[in-house]
Amino acid sequence: MKTRDPRRKVLIRARMRSGAEWGDVLIHNMSSRGLLAAASVDCRPGTVIEIRRVHHVIVGRVVWQSDGYFGVRTQDVIDIDGIVAAKPPAHKPVRAGEGDGDRRAATRRAIPLAEREARSRRFAAGFQFAVLVIAIGAAAVFAAQRVGGLLSRPFATIGAHLDGSATGGQTAHD
Repeated sequence: MKTRDPRRKVLIRARMRSGAEWGDVLIHNMSSRGLLAAASVDCRPGTVIEIRRVHHVIVGRVVWQSDGYFGVRTQDVIDIDGIVAAKPPAHKPVRAGEGDGDRRAATRRAIPLAEREARSRRFAAGFQFAVLVIAIGAAAVFAAQRVGGLLSRPFATIGAHLDGSATGGQTAHD
């Protein structure tokens, strides 16, 4: 028979996502690859869930459910001490394409999140302004062409009368 990892009793509140739904979760015990929890969100066996606590993200699959409690087998090893203490993880998981040779990823990691968000907001505001200016300019050019087309015939008639060409070269003073 396979031996279980030792369980550590805890009472930790966190947020949990099941599908598109978020809710509160209370973790009752944890091991290196699993946990026991109770949540306001329905968690049936086979459901993939995501639990977030401060800087930690736990992804796993519900393996059993009974009387409002459920057991989760996690995708990765759980940093129990870090989650209990609510400290940042000792290492950040490396995503695909974020190796040592990827300078852009290293730059992104070096710039604080708040600063990246501020830059993104400034870029979005500038882009929105540029699109708005272009749209208003295009509307102004379109309106000017339409008004010019509408007024060209009356102005041509008035110009012809002023030149005297409309009356065969004779003017009212002759």
